[in-house]
Amino acid sequence: MHDVPDPAGRSVDLRSLTYAVVDVETTGTRVNGGDRIMEVAVVHLRDGEVTTAAEFLVNPQCGVHPWVSRLTGLRWEMLHEAPTFGDIAERVQEALDVDVFVAHNVRFDWRFVSAELRRVTGRGLRGPRLCTVKFARKVLPHLRRRNLDSLVFHYEVPFIGRRHRAGPDARATAHVLDHLLRDARRQDVDTWDQLQQLLKRPRPSPARSYLPQPVRDEWVA
Repeated sequence: MHDVPDPAGRSVDLRSLTYAVVDVETTGTRVNGGDRIMEVAVVHLRDGEVTTAAEFLVNPQCGVHPWVSRLTGLRWEMLHEAPTFGDIAERVQEALDVDVFVAHNVRFDWRFVSAELRRVTGRGLRGPRLCTVKFARKVLPHLRRRNLDSLVFHYEVPFIGRRHRAGPDARATAHVLDHLLRDARRQDVDTWDQLQQLLKRPRPSPARSYLPQPVRDEWVA
């Protein structure tokens, strides 16, 4: 991925950047415990235009946890004839060779993609990344929840396809990112360094109240 100048350098207009919006579905959550990618999608966003750059089912070369199959609908019968990550690594790397890696909860997707690339090529991911969860916390502080479903609902993004599948989730995240960037511009955040300053800004402490508080849905299991 290209190097974006750090905040101390010259400003880079956010609309001039190409964002690789990534979603992966994995056999589990343990990136260092044997779990692997079983579906990956990379969607590009540049100045409001969303295009799919790569989308693959992947043979994870390991079993899929039953709860993951229930969540995603992906089962071993659908994956065992799919290409391995080694078969598609070059095309995924090409799709990621833009300015910024983006995901909803970026640490999860970054770690899995980086581990797969390192396994195949000996080299993991480098470059700037952006988390739409953290971005939404700064731009939409009034929302009680910032999961993908909540942001899709808030921005009235049409969701096409099954939830918890890489392609539909990546495309929805790309449209959410476009809305977040537009909202950020309304707050005079136009450049990469201004965005980094926004993301580092501390959240205001809520005023303490001794009155009974309503139960928020995110507090309930």
